[in-house]
Amino acid sequence: MDSASTSSKHIYKMSTEDITKLIQLRSSNSALFDGRKNSSKTAWSAILREMGLEEKMTTEQIAKKWENLKARYKDAKYPPAGVEKNPTCWKWFNLMDDALGEEFDEKISQQVITSEADNDSAPHPSKRLRQIKVKGEILEFLEEEGTPVNVSPASRPHLSKQARQKGKQTTESHSLDIMRTKLQRERQLLEKELGGLDREKALLERERALADRERAALQRDRAQVEKDKAAVNRDKASLEQDRVRLQKDREALAKDRVALERDRRSEHITNHVKSSSECNRLDCPHEKNRERLIFLLERVIEKI
Repeated sequence: MDSASTSSKHIYKMSTEDITKLIQLRSSNSALFDGRKNSSKTAWSAILREMGLEEKMTTEQIAKKWENLKARYKDAKYPPAGVEKNPTCWKWFNLMDDALGEEFDEKISQQVITSEADNDSAPHPSKRLRQIKVKGEILEFLEEEGTPVNVSPASRPHLSKQARQKGKQTTESHSLDIMRTKLQRERQLLEKELGGLDREKALLERERALADRERAALQRDRAQVEKDKAAVNRDKASLEQDRVRLQKDREALAKDRVALERDRRSEHITNHVKSSSECNRLDCPHEKNRERLIFLLERVIEKI
């Protein structure tokens, strides 16, 4: 079981997501690496647990991976003199620059300041300034300590001039190194800003394309709304025509109702007249009742 775990830790290859998380966690937990005994191992163990790789890698392996990233970043950020490099070609440069840029800039600045201070206090510990008087003129030049000087009178002016030129070149070389370091730092900052501007430009292009698509969709919706509006207007006109026809039909129906009522009354009167005339011509029920009543009265009178 242990040999299998050791083998899996040995052959594990970190993915892009693992390396991204490693850089972010190492940057955000830099306070854990305070230089105390075993603090680095404890901190790396915590980072492995956070990444979920405690069963796949050892603290030594992840620490080695971090050192390799730092070395690659330093080589990309501060290439040797005369070598032109584009640090952003390395895919982890921006993340590493966010994590270590300020720390590395401080170290470089301190190194430059220390170098300048050393040069000012002791330009060259193995050399000394020597003065020689030639024909009433005092000449100065540098010579190595402990080295006897055998200078012919004719070559002394040339040596003095050469020594002054060499000191001047040394000072100019230090100034150029400082300027070169500053220019490289400014160039890297400009490239970083340029990368940010490119990302913002790409984002703006995507937003513009999205806005164009939304504008086209709105125009299609507007055209559809215009079509629906025209259809509603046609339906409204058709309903208005139907309402006019309905009103006419209602008026005609009212006229027919009046005529029907008039015909009904006329027919009722006619039927009443007919029934009256028929009762006079025939023995109607009223007449029969009357005769029966007379007959009954006559019988009553006879009995009395």
